[in-house]
Amino acid sequence: MRILKLTRCFPPALAGGGMSQTVSHIARELVRRGHEVTVYTSNLLDAARRLSDRTLVVEEEGIRVVYFHTVLRYRWDGVQPDVFRYLGELERFDLIHVYGVRDFLSTLVCWAARRCGLPYIVEPMGMLLPIGRSLWKKRAYDRLFGRALFAHAARVIVTSGQEAEEAIAWGIPGEKIVVRRNGLDLSEFDPLPSRGTFRARGGIGDDERVILYLGRLAVKKNIPLLIEAFGEMRLPNTRLLIIGPDDGDGTRRAIEHAIARMGLEDSVCVLDPLYGRQRVSALVDADVFVLPSMHENFGNAVAEALACGTPVIVTNRCGVAPLVEGRAGFVIEPEKEALKDALRRLLQDDALRRRFAKQALQLRGELSWGEPIDQLERLYVEIAHRTPRRPEAIGETEDLRWPSSWA
Repeated sequence: MRILKLTRCFPPALAGGGMSQTVSHIARELVRRGHEVTVYTSNLLDAARRLSDRTLVVEEEGIRVVYFHTVLRYRWDGVQPDVFRYLGELERFDLIHVYGVRDFLSTLVCWAARRCGLPYIVEPMGMLLPIGRSLWKKRAYDRLFGRALFAHAARVIVTSGQEAEEAIAWGIPGEKIVVRRNGLDLSEFDPLPSRGTFRARGGIGDDERVILYLGRLAVKKNIPLLIEAFGEMRLPNTRLLIIGPDDGDGTRRAIEHAIARMGLEDSVCVLDPLYGRQRVSALVDADVFVLPSMHENFGNAVAEALACGTPVIVTNRCGVAPLVEGRAGFVIEPEKEALKDALRRLLQDDALRRRFAKQALQLRGELSWGEPIDQLERLYVEIAHRTPRRPEAIGETEDLRWPSSWA
Protein backbone atom coordinates (compact mmCIF):
# COMPACT_ATOMS: atom_id res chain seq x y z
CA MET A 1 0.00 0.00 0.00
CA ARG A 2 1.00 3.64 -0.47
CA ILE A 3 0.62 5.35 2.89
CA LEU A 4 1.08 9.02 3.80
CA LYS A 5 1.79 9.89 7.42
CA LEU A 6 1.37 13.39 8.87
CA THR A 7 3.22 14.35 12.03
CA ARG A 8 4.50 17.60 13.49
CA CYS A 9 7.86 16.01 14.39
CA PHE A 10 9.97 13.15 13.05
CA PRO A 11 13.59 12.05 13.63
CA PRO A 12 16.04 13.66 14.03
CA ALA A 13 13.53 15.77 16.04
CA LEU A 14 13.71 13.46 19.06
CA ALA A 15 12.77 16.27 21.46
CA GLY A 16 9.21 15.70 20.23
CA GLY A 17 9.08 12.73 22.57
CA GLY A 18 6.72 9.82 22.00
CA MET A 19 5.20 11.13 18.77
CA SER A 20 8.49 11.29 16.89
CA GLN A 21 9.59 7.83 18.00
CA THR A 22 6.20 6.18 17.55
CA VAL A 23 5.72 7.40 13.98
CA SER A 24 9.30 6.42 13.11
CA HIS A 25 8.94 2.87 14.49
CA ILE A 26 5.62 2.29 12.71
CA ALA A 27 6.90 3.69 9.41
CA ARG A 28 10.05 1.55 9.46
CA GLU A 29 8.10 -1.61 10.21
CA LEU A 30 5.58 -0.92 7.44
CA VAL A 31 8.42 -0.42 4.95
CA ARG A 32 9.99 -3.68 6.13
CA ARG A 33 6.67 -5.39 5.36
CA GLY A 34 6.70 -4.06 1.80
CA HIS A 35 4.58 -0.91 2.02
CA GLU A 36 5.49 2.44 0.50
CA VAL A 37 5.57 5.12 3.22
CA THR A 38 5.84 8.89 2.86
CA VAL A 39 6.01 11.23 5.85
CA TYR A 40 5.01 14.90 5.79
CA THR A 41 6.44 16.76 8.78
CA SER A 42 7.90 20.10 9.81
CA ASN A 43 11.60 20.95 9.84
CA LEU A 44 11.49 21.83 13.54
CA LEU A 45 14.08 20.04 15.68
CA ASP A 46 12.82 21.32 19.02
CA ALA A 47 11.14 24.33 20.55
CA ALA A 48 13.95 26.63 19.35
CA ARG A 49 15.78 25.09 16.35
CA ARG A 50 15.08 24.07 12.74
CA LEU A 51 16.64 21.26 10.74
CA SER A 52 17.23 23.58 7.77
CA ASP A 53 16.26 26.92 6.27
CA ARG A 54 14.25 25.32 3.45
CA THR A 55 12.04 22.33 2.68
CA LEU A 56 14.01 19.07 2.46
CA VAL A 57 13.05 15.77 0.83
CA VAL A 58 15.11 12.80 1.98
CA GLU A 59 14.89 9.01 1.98
CA GLU A 60 15.83 7.32 5.24
CA GLU A 61 15.59 3.54 5.70
CA GLY A 62 13.22 3.35 2.73
CA ILE A 63 10.92 6.09 4.08
CA ARG A 64 10.43 9.21 1.97
CA VAL A 65 10.33 12.17 4.36
CA VAL A 66 9.36 15.71 3.41
CA TYR A 67 10.53 18.18 6.06
CA PHE A 68 8.49 21.29 5.28
CA HIS A 69 10.12 24.60 6.12
CA THR A 70 8.33 26.34 8.99
CA VAL A 71 8.06 30.07 8.38
CA LEU A 72 5.97 31.00 11.43
CA ARG A 73 6.17 29.08 14.67
CA TYR A 74 5.03 28.94 18.27
CA ARG A 75 6.96 26.23 20.13
CA TRP A 76 6.12 23.01 18.24
CA ASP A 77 3.33 24.59 16.19
CA GLY A 78 3.97 26.45 12.94
CA VAL A 79 2.96 27.23 9.38
CA GLN A 80 4.51 25.39 6.41
CA PRO A 81 3.27 27.02 3.18
CA ASP A 82 5.40 24.78 0.93
CA VAL A 83 2.87 21.99 1.55
CA PHE A 84 0.56 23.66 -0.99
CA ARG A 85 2.99 22.56 -3.73
CA TYR A 86 2.57 18.93 -2.66
CA LEU A 87 -1.22 18.65 -2.50
CA GLY A 88 -1.33 17.51 -6.12
CA GLU A 89 0.42 14.25 -5.22
CA LEU A 90 -2.21 13.16 -2.70
CA GLU A 91 -4.06 11.15 -5.34
CA ARG A 92 -1.17 8.67 -5.51
CA PHE A 93 -1.72 7.50 -1.91
CA ASP A 94 -4.18 4.87 -0.69
CA LEU A 95 -4.79 6.59 2.64
CA ILE A 96 -3.43 9.08 5.18
CA HIS A 97 -2.57 8.44 8.83
CA VAL A 98 -2.55 11.65 10.91
CA TYR A 99 -0.67 11.80 14.23
CA GLY A 100 -1.69 14.57 16.61
CA VAL A 101 -4.21 17.35 16.12
CA ARG A 102 -4.45 21.14 15.96
CA ASP A 103 -1.55 21.75 13.60
CA PHE A 104 -1.33 23.42 10.19
CA LEU A 105 -0.14 20.38 8.18
CA SER A 106 -2.90 17.99 9.25
CA THR A 107 -5.62 20.63 8.94
CA LEU A 108 -4.69 21.61 5.39
CA VAL A 109 -3.81 18.16 4.04
CA CYS A 110 -6.97 16.55 5.46
CA TRP A 111 -9.09 19.31 3.90
CA ALA A 112 -7.44 18.53 0.55
CA ALA A 113 -7.94 14.79 1.13
CA ARG A 114 -11.65 15.32 1.60
CA ARG A 115 -11.76 17.22 -1.67
CA CYS A 116 -10.35 14.25 -3.61
CA GLY A 117 -12.03 11.47 -1.62
CA LEU A 118 -8.83 10.18 -0.03
CA PRO A 119 -9.59 8.46 3.32
CA TYR A 120 -7.67 9.40 6.42
CA ILE A 121 -7.23 8.11 9.96
CA VAL A 122 -6.61 10.40 12.93
CA GLU A 123 -4.56 9.33 15.96
CA PRO A 124 -4.79 12.18 18.52
CA MET A 125 -1.87 10.92 20.64
CA GLY A 126 -3.25 12.37 23.86
CA MET A 127 -4.02 15.78 22.35
CA LEU A 128 -7.77 15.37 22.01
CA LEU A 129 -8.76 17.00 25.28
CA PRO A 130 -7.81 20.70 25.45
CA ILE A 131 -5.53 20.67 28.50
CA GLY A 132 -2.36 22.50 29.43
CA ARG A 133 -1.61 25.88 27.94
CA SER A 134 -3.56 28.01 25.41
CA LEU A 135 -6.92 26.44 26.22
CA TRP A 136 -8.97 29.11 24.45
CA LYS A 137 -6.93 28.65 21.26
CA LYS A 138 -7.46 24.88 21.33
CA ARG A 139 -11.19 25.27 21.87
CA ALA A 140 -11.40 27.81 19.05
CA TYR A 141 -9.57 25.41 16.72
CA ASP A 142 -11.95 22.60 17.65
CA ARG A 143 -14.96 24.73 16.78
CA LEU A 144 -13.52 25.96 13.49
CA PHE A 145 -11.63 22.92 12.21
CA GLY A 146 -11.45 20.04 14.69
CA ARG A 147 -15.06 18.92 14.48
CA ALA A 148 -14.86 18.65 10.68
CA LEU A 149 -11.50 16.84 10.88
CA PHE A 150 -12.93 14.08 13.06
CA ALA A 151 -16.36 14.00 11.42
CA HIS A 152 -14.79 13.02 8.09
CA ALA A 153 -12.12 10.66 9.49
CA ALA A 154 -12.52 7.02 8.49
CA ARG A 155 -11.33 5.91 11.94
CA VAL A 156 -9.91 7.45 15.10
CA ILE A 157 -7.09 5.47 16.73
CA VAL A 158 -6.59 5.65 20.49
CA THR A 159 -3.93 3.87 22.54
CA SER A 160 -5.88 2.93 25.65
CA GLY A 161 -9.34 2.45 27.10
CA GLN A 162 -8.91 5.75 28.93
CA GLU A 163 -8.34 7.62 25.67
CA ALA A 164 -11.31 5.83 24.09
CA GLU A 165 -13.57 7.14 26.86
CA GLU A 166 -12.20 10.65 26.32
CA ALA A 167 -12.88 10.40 22.58
CA ILE A 168 -16.49 9.35 23.16
CA ALA A 169 -16.95 12.19 25.68
CA TRP A 170 -15.54 14.58 23.07
CA GLY A 171 -18.27 13.47 20.66
CA ILE A 172 -16.61 10.86 18.44
CA PRO A 173 -18.94 7.91 17.72
CA GLY A 174 -17.87 4.70 19.41
CA GLU A 175 -18.05 2.71 16.16
CA LYS A 176 -15.40 4.98 14.64
CA ILE A 177 -12.89 4.40 17.47
CA VAL A 178 -10.14 1.76 17.26
CA VAL A 179 -8.00 0.92 20.31
CA ARG A 180 -4.39 0.11 19.37
CA ARG A 181 -1.69 0.15 22.01
CA ASN A 182 1.77 1.55 21.44
CA GLY A 183 4.79 -0.72 21.24
CA LEU A 184 8.54 -0.80 21.64
CA ASP A 185 11.40 -1.59 19.30
CA LEU A 186 12.71 -4.39 21.50
CA SER A 187 16.03 -4.50 19.61
CA GLU A 188 16.95 -1.35 21.56
CA PHE A 189 16.73 -3.36 24.80
CA ASP A 190 18.53 -6.52 23.74
CA PRO A 191 21.00 -6.86 25.26
CA LEU A 192 20.48 -4.46 28.13
CA PRO A 193 23.49 -2.33 29.15
CA SER A 194 25.39 -3.53 32.20
CA ARG A 195 24.00 -2.13 35.42
CA GLY A 196 26.21 0.64 36.77
CA THR A 197 27.28 2.12 33.41
CA PHE A 198 25.10 5.21 33.72
CA ARG A 199 25.86 5.60 37.42
CA ALA A 200 29.59 5.54 36.76
CA ARG A 201 29.30 8.34 34.19
CA GLY A 202 27.28 10.47 36.61
CA GLY A 203 29.31 9.76 39.73
CA ILE A 204 26.44 7.93 41.42
CA GLY A 205 27.47 5.25 43.90
CA ASP A 206 26.29 1.66 43.69
CA ASP A 207 24.88 1.99 47.20
CA GLU A 208 22.74 5.03 46.33
CA ARG A 209 19.09 4.62 45.44
CA VAL A 210 17.91 6.36 42.26
CA ILE A 211 14.38 7.60 41.56
CA LEU A 212 14.04 8.50 37.89
CA TYR A 213 11.70 10.66 35.85
CA LEU A 214 12.48 10.51 32.12
CA GLY A 215 10.36 12.42 29.62
CA ARG A 216 9.40 15.89 28.44
CA LEU A 217 9.44 18.70 30.98
CA ALA A 218 5.82 19.73 30.45
CA VAL A 219 2.99 20.96 32.67
CA LYS A 220 0.85 17.84 32.35
CA LYS A 221 3.72 15.64 33.54
CA ASN A 222 3.24 17.02 37.07
CA ILE A 223 6.95 16.93 37.93
CA PRO A 224 6.84 19.49 40.80
CA LEU A 225 4.56 17.07 42.66
CA LEU A 226 7.31 14.42 42.48
CA ILE A 227 9.89 16.91 43.78
CA GLU A 228 7.68 17.92 46.70
CA ALA A 229 6.95 14.29 47.63
CA PHE A 230 10.64 13.41 47.45
CA GLY A 231 11.63 16.45 49.51
CA GLU A 232 9.15 15.80 52.28
CA MET A 233 10.29 12.19 52.62
CA ARG A 234 13.94 13.20 53.27
CA LEU A 235 15.21 9.83 52.10
CA PRO A 236 18.83 9.14 53.04
CA ASN A 237 21.35 8.17 50.35
CA THR A 238 18.77 8.68 47.58
CA ARG A 239 18.80 10.81 44.43
CA LEU A 240 15.99 12.03 42.21
CA LEU A 241 17.00 12.39 38.56
CA ILE A 242 14.82 14.39 36.16
CA ILE A 243 15.85 13.89 32.55
CA GLY A 244 14.23 15.26 29.41
CA PRO A 245 13.78 18.11 26.91
CA ASP A 246 12.22 21.38 28.03
CA ASP A 247 8.74 21.85 26.53
CA GLY A 248 9.08 25.61 26.91
CA ASP A 249 5.84 26.01 28.87
CA GLY A 250 7.36 27.18 32.15
CA THR A 251 7.78 23.72 33.67
CA ARG A 252 11.58 23.96 33.82
CA ARG A 253 11.30 27.13 35.93
CA ALA A 254 8.68 25.49 38.17
CA ILE A 255 11.04 22.53 38.70
CA GLU A 256 13.96 24.79 39.60
CA HIS A 257 11.80 26.81 42.01
CA ALA A 258 10.57 23.62 43.72
CA ILE A 259 14.13 22.35 44.15
CA ALA A 260 15.34 25.67 45.59
CA ARG A 261 12.29 26.11 47.85
CA MET A 262 12.86 22.71 49.45
CA GLY A 263 16.64 22.93 49.57
CA LEU A 264 17.18 19.85 47.38
CA GLU A 265 20.08 21.09 45.25
CA ASP A 266 22.32 18.24 46.46
CA SER A 267 19.84 15.40 45.92
CA VAL A 268 17.79 16.40 42.85
CA CYS A 269 19.48 16.68 39.45
CA VAL A 270 17.89 18.01 36.24
CA LEU A 271 19.77 16.62 33.24
CA ASP A 272 19.67 17.10 29.46
CA PRO A 273 17.60 14.61 27.43
CA LEU A 274 19.04 11.18 26.67
CA TYR A 275 18.37 9.07 23.59
CA GLY A 276 19.21 5.60 22.32
CA ARG A 277 21.41 3.38 24.46
CA GLN A 278 22.18 6.18 26.94
CA ARG A 279 18.48 6.47 27.67
CA VAL A 280 18.21 2.70 28.17
CA SER A 281 21.28 2.74 30.44
CA ALA A 282 19.65 5.37 32.69
CA LEU A 283 16.49 3.25 32.97
CA VAL A 284 18.51 0.13 33.82
CA ASP A 285 20.33 1.94 36.65
CA ALA A 286 17.20 3.38 38.26
CA ASP A 287 15.67 1.69 41.28
CA VAL A 288 12.23 3.19 40.60
CA PHE A 289 10.77 4.99 37.59
CA VAL A 290 7.99 7.52 38.28
CA LEU A 291 5.50 9.08 35.86
CA PRO A 292 3.28 11.43 37.92
CA SER A 293 1.29 12.75 34.92
CA MET A 294 -2.10 14.39 35.20
CA HIS A 295 -2.90 13.00 31.74
CA GLU A 296 -1.15 10.50 29.48
CA ASN A 297 -2.80 8.69 26.57
CA PHE A 298 -0.33 5.81 26.95
CA GLY A 299 3.11 6.46 28.51
CA ASN A 300 5.91 5.18 26.28
CA ALA A 301 8.59 5.88 28.88
CA VAL A 302 6.82 3.55 31.30
CA ALA A 303 6.92 0.74 28.73
CA GLU A 304 10.65 1.45 28.23
CA ALA A 305 11.25 1.21 31.97
CA LEU A 306 9.41 -2.12 32.12
CA ALA A 307 11.52 -3.47 29.24
CA CYS A 308 14.58 -2.62 31.35
CA GLY A 309 13.25 -4.47 34.39
CA THR A 310 12.69 -1.29 36.41
CA PRO A 311 9.69 -1.10 38.76
CA VAL A 312 7.40 1.84 38.09
CA ILE A 313 4.95 4.17 39.81
CA VAL A 314 2.34 5.74 37.51
CA THR A 315 -0.86 7.66 38.06
CA ASN A 316 -4.25 6.31 37.12
CA ARG A 317 -4.40 9.05 34.47
CA CYS A 318 -1.92 7.13 32.30
CA GLY A 319 -3.19 4.79 29.60
CA VAL A 320 -0.48 2.23 30.36
CA ALA A 321 -1.67 1.86 33.98
CA PRO A 322 -3.65 -1.41 33.48
CA LEU A 323 -0.47 -3.08 32.24
CA VAL A 324 1.38 -2.03 35.40
CA GLU A 325 -1.11 -2.54 38.20
CA GLY A 326 -0.28 -5.48 40.45
CA ARG A 327 2.43 -6.73 38.09
CA ALA A 328 5.37 -4.35 37.88
CA GLY A 329 4.65 -1.42 40.17
CA PHE A 330 1.98 0.79 41.69
CA VAL A 331 -0.86 2.78 40.13
CA ILE A 332 -1.82 5.79 42.24
CA GLU A 333 -3.93 8.94 42.25
CA PRO A 334 -1.94 12.01 41.09
CA GLU A 335 -1.68 13.11 44.71
CA LYS A 336 1.35 13.73 46.93
CA GLU A 337 0.55 11.45 49.87
CA ALA A 338 -0.23 8.53 47.56
CA LEU A 339 3.08 9.08 45.75
CA LYS A 340 5.02 9.23 49.03
CA ASP A 341 3.42 5.98 50.19
CA ALA A 342 4.24 4.17 46.93
CA LEU A 343 7.84 5.40 46.97
CA ARG A 344 8.27 4.37 50.60
CA ARG A 345 6.93 0.87 49.95
CA LEU A 346 9.12 0.27 46.90
CA LEU A 347 12.32 1.70 48.35
CA GLN A 348 12.02 0.03 51.76
CA ASP A 349 10.90 -3.42 50.59
CA ASP A 350 13.77 -5.00 48.64
CA ALA A 351 11.88 -8.24 48.05
CA LEU A 352 8.90 -6.41 46.56
CA ARG A 353 11.15 -4.32 44.34
CA ARG A 354 12.94 -7.43 43.05
CA ARG A 355 9.61 -9.16 42.38
CA PHE A 356 8.29 -6.20 40.42
CA ALA A 357 11.59 -5.99 38.48
CA LYS A 358 11.37 -9.65 37.48
CA GLN A 359 7.75 -9.32 36.41
CA ALA A 360 8.52 -6.15 34.46
CA LEU A 361 11.00 -8.08 32.30
CA GLN A 362 8.38 -10.77 31.73
CA LEU A 363 6.09 -8.14 30.21
CA ARG A 364 8.40 -7.63 27.24
CA GLY A 365 6.41 -9.94 25.02
CA GLU A 366 3.36 -7.68 25.50
CA LEU A 367 5.28 -4.56 24.50
CA SER A 368 6.57 -5.27 20.99
CA TRP A 369 5.27 -3.53 17.87
CA GLY A 370 4.35 -6.83 16.19
CA GLU A 371 0.67 -7.10 17.15
CA PRO A 372 -0.10 -3.34 16.84
CA ILE A 373 1.40 -3.26 13.32
CA ASP A 374 -0.64 -6.33 12.33
CA GLN A 375 -3.73 -4.50 13.54
CA LEU A 376 -2.79 -1.37 11.59
CA GLU A 377 -2.25 -3.33 8.37
CA ARG A 378 -5.70 -4.91 8.63
CA LEU A 379 -7.25 -1.50 9.32
CA TYR A 380 -5.47 0.14 6.38
CA VAL A 381 -6.64 -2.55 3.98
CA GLU A 382 -10.22 -2.36 5.24
CA ILE A 383 -10.40 1.42 4.86
CA ALA A 384 -8.64 1.64 1.49
CA HIS A 385 -10.82 -1.09 -0.05
CA ARG A 386 -14.16 0.18 1.22
CA THR A 387 -13.64 3.89 0.43
CA PRO A 388 -14.63 4.79 -3.16
CA ARG A 389 -12.36 7.44 -4.65
CA ARG A 390 -13.91 10.37 -6.44
CA PRO A 391 -13.10 10.42 -10.13
CA GLU A 392 -11.85 14.01 -10.01
CA ALA A 393 -8.41 14.73 -8.58
CA ILE A 394 -7.40 17.87 -6.82
CA GLY A 395 -5.74 19.18 -9.94
CA GLU A 396 -2.56 21.15 -10.33
CA THR A 397 -1.42 22.88 -7.17
CA GLU A 398 -1.19 26.19 -9.02
CA ASP A 399 -4.99 26.17 -9.31
CA LEU A 400 -5.54 25.70 -5.59
CA ARG A 401 -6.83 28.57 -3.52
CA TRP A 402 -6.99 28.97 0.23
CA PRO A 403 -10.36 27.48 1.22
CA SER A 404 -13.16 29.78 2.32
CA SER A 405 -14.43 26.98 4.56
CA TRP A 406 -12.50 24.04 6.00
CA ALA A 407 -15.59 22.03 6.91
